[in-house]
Amino acid sequence: MNIERIVKENIYKNIILVILFGLLFFPIDSFLMNSSLVNDKPLAGDVLVAVSIFAVISCFGCFAYTYEKINQKSNFQRYLSHVTTGIYLLIIGTSLIFIRVLLSILMGPFILVDIMFILLYLACVGYDFWDLFRITNKQSIR
Repeated sequence: MNIERIVKENIYKNIILVILFGLLFFPIDSFLMNSSLVNDKPLAGDVLVAVSIFAVISCFGCFAYTYEKINQKSNFQRYLSHVTTGIYLLIIGTSLIFIRVLLSILMGPFILVDIMFILLYLACVGYDFWDLFRITNKQSIR
């Protein structure tokens, strides 16, 4: 198996996700800022909890998933793996956008929170790549 191919595919997946987040941020921000949540902070807090649950569930899925258990020579299994991890990362990133906007409604903008969200998402992406590199390490041992 050419490990460089699966790593390149993973890079493409993550570039697509970053573009999607860029496209999603402003509509989500606009929608939430123009909704009744701005004037109903208890409801905004409830929505924050619900969206956070999506992020947590997706994080569990993202960290539980491993590329080690796929047939790396099978295009179908590789692409299914990328789609699966891509969906988890999309839900995590989109949830973080929602949470960021909801927190700004509840407490006002705070740059430290933005930095924490970026670091959290980067950690998820880093884990995704680390999992791929475990395949490389196992192949070099053989």
